[in-house]
Amino acid sequence: MQTIAQGWLVLELTESPFILGLLAFFRAIPMLVLSPVGGLLADRIDRTRLLISAQLLMGVSGLVVGVLVAIEAIDVWHLAIAGITIGTSFALSVPARNALVSDLVPRELVSNAIALTSTTMNASRVLGPALAGFLIGSIGIAGTYFVQVGGFVWSTVSLLGMKTRSEHPRMHGSTLIALRDGFSYVFGNKVVLSLILLGLAPALFSMPVIMLLPAFVKQDLGGRPEDLGLLMGSLGVGSLLGSITVVMYARYRKKGSVVLVTALIYGLLMVALAFTRSLVAASFVLAVAGYFSAVYMATNQATVQLIVPNHLRGRVLSIWMICWGLTPIGLLPMSVVAETIGTPVAMVMGGVLSVLVVLGVMIWNQGLWTIDPEQILADRDE
Repeated sequence: MQTIAQGWLVLELTESPFILGLLAFFRAIPMLVLSPVGGLLADRIDRTRLLISAQLLMGVSGLVVGVLVAIEAIDVWHLAIAGITIGTSFALSVPARNALVSDLVPRELVSNAIALTSTTMNASRVLGPALAGFLIGSIGIAGTYFVQVGGFVWSTVSLLGMKTRSEHPRMHGSTLIALRDGFSYVFGNKVVLSLILLGLAPALFSMPVIMLLPAFVKQDLGGRPEDLGLLMGSLGVGSLLGSITVVMYARYRKKGSVVLVTALIYGLLMVALAFTRSLVAASFVLAVAGYFSAVYMATNQATVQLIVPNHLRGRVLSIWMICWGLTPIGLLPMSVVAETIGTPVAMVMGGVLSVLVVLGVMIWNQGLWTIDPEQILADRDE
């Protein structure tokens, strides 16, 4: 909902795809700088409390923006500050959020749990954009933000009752040594490094395409807020089906091959999206893209979580998240291309670059095709 509301608000204020990219860049700054700190906190303190604090901070940020919109005092710099606040919340909490999955379930169910978590996230990608598009048209952007705040309150209350199966091993000692240990593990493990690089491809080049959708819908397809909500909802439907597929086939052992193929297809679909000229065609492409994106993301994260030891999981997941924090870095030049040459050209550029990175990883680590994280975990336990 926030993506749709802010995207439409920015276009009403500026009509500029570049500003869309610039605000996303501000949101990414904390994720790039503070993600390792979030990983340290996830390994050092109570993960549930950390997540609750972040939810409250994001809720307050949404409330302030909603009030400013309601009194017609909103400006782009307000959205930049809100983006930095939300980025900080994500940077400090997402490693804990991801690591909590492994704390809540037995080891043999980790893949299923991650897939189910992805399913709930993707269900929100179905409901949120469609609801946001409807609410913007009926109660306005301010009202849409207030509904989001209610969602943050609901999620915070839900977290208060959550109990983990066991306490994770707490990290102690020097912060710098702890950070070094996390990065040393990643760069010393070719499988984990390959998976993180595969996360870099869609995060840096494909995901920015999705962030340009407000401009694509309004300026190239001649659509309205409801149409943008429909397209994002289509992406969410595909993502939901992809997550369900991962749940059904969570015991499939050769997860590396799944990550490679789905990341490649997702990049190609971003290129195809640029050539659509109707809402129906764009909805279809986004639904298929959502499917492969969900399978890729859930399988990638499940593989990383299964391979990485629990005492390092928060720090490694924070490095994994840094890649996703790079999305606005890729979006910034793409938004310049979108504003000067056209959004479809920027989409093609992003999709092609994503495909090239995936192909490069395929060549560099051909053993990833046969990686079995369950076997790696069993060998380490022995």
